[in-house]
Amino acid sequence: MAKLRDMEELIEEIIDVNMKSYMREALTCYMTDAYRACIVLSFIAIFEDIYAKLDGLAKTNTTARDIYNQIKKQRDEQKVFESDLLTRLKSAQIISELDADFLDVLKKLRNKAAHPSGHKPKAEEARYVFAETIERFLAKPVLSTTQVADQIIGKLGHAYLFPTVYITDHAKIVNLDVKDLHEDGYNYLISKLLNSFSDPTQQVKINARRYILGLAFKPLNDKVLEQIKKQVIETGSSDESKRELLTSCISANSSLLMNLEAMVYVRLNAMLEKTIKTTTTSDQPNNLTHPISFFTSLIKVGEEIALEHFEENITSIIEKYKLDEHVHKAVKIHPWARSLVVASILSDAGSDQFTTANKFADSAYTHDLSLSTFLNELECFELLLNIYDAADTGAFSAIRLRDSKFTQLKNVKEKALNKLTELTKEYEIKLKEKRPEFETLPDFITAII
Repeated sequence: MAKLRDMEELIEEIIDVNMKSYMREALTCYMTDAYRACIVLSFIAIFEDIYAKLDGLAKTNTTARDIYNQIKKQRDEQKVFESDLLTRLKSAQIISELDADFLDVLKKLRNKAAHPSGHKPKAEEARYVFAETIERFLAKPVLSTTQVADQIIGKLGHAYLFPTVYITDHAKIVNLDVKDLHEDGYNYLISKLLNSFSDPTQQVKINARRYILGLAFKPLNDKVLEQIKKQVIETGSSDESKRELLTSCISANSSLLMNLEAMVYVRLNAMLEKTIKTTTTSDQPNNLTHPISFFTSLIKVGEEIALEHFEENITSIIEKYKLDEHVHKAVKIHPWARSLVVASILSDAGSDQFTTANKFADSAYTHDLSLSTFLNELECFELLLNIYDAADTGAFSAIRLRDSKFTQLKNVKEKALNKLTELTKEYEIKLKEKRPEFETLPDFITAII
């Protein structure tokens, strides 16, 4: 229930300056205990506001135009028009059921307050009417819950609706559009956008997808996010044709992975598995449909959800992309995920499987700089030791790295040697564990420089 200070602040949310004047007068009545007058003035303000907004809506909506013309005639003839207006708006679905119910309650309260019915309004009643009047109508820039959404859908065929390919720009454009949309219209808008994916016009499909991604990337509020989660993620999780859209939305906003039903996680896991299998080396890691982008959102959403529902696919992604800088960046500030990637890198470097060890040694030199940036000094040192292990098993590419004194891993070697003094004890423990044939740490250093 609104308090006095809240009531004063609510007035600043009113769009129309004339309505602000009405409601300031209504607040003055409330402050002088004239609760009956507060209710009556709120009633006048709300129907004047509806009438004015109906006038604006009539310019683009034929149904609204017919209603406006009929009501204008009654109003000009100074006839009572409120009940007729309410009935027509509700019938045409220009206002929501909830708003129509409130108006019906308000009409009854106003009748009791304005006539000698024996009813004496209380402060709580007046505050309720005052607050709901503003929040439901006077603070809203448009009347219809669907008008703005219909205008958005009508623009989807425009070639320059989204003049760039950047999702950050898409989000700005989308939020400028939906800021005037009544919250009851979010469901309607997203439903219409999803239906547009079946449109025969390619431009409509492209813009519908960009619109949903813009909504997902930076939702205007939590209610938009919940509608994306409900209509796009949950409903679409069983549909293969929606796989790229769903993976893109989740890559754009990790919050969409929060608090889903168990079966939705199962379906998303299957979608991710398919995406991993079908992604090729030519696909860009920064693309929203790429497994690395999905992986980044999994890391952000946290260890509990990630490992409980996607552990096998996380392992698959790490195995496939462990040397990729995008993966390194994704796990950098998440110790649990970073440890998985580091373990996989070190394991492959020292693998006793000929193919695995050779594959790592063959590709390591192209990732020398990124590896030296990602791994700490002790991990770089262990990497060199593990390559020694792989060389012992006959992996010829590992032998080549070892015998060349790791010249192709210049940055990794430099970092490994960078803290010999500070980490002598830790280095000696690793050396004794991995390469006991070197009696001292200096013996090993001599062998690689």
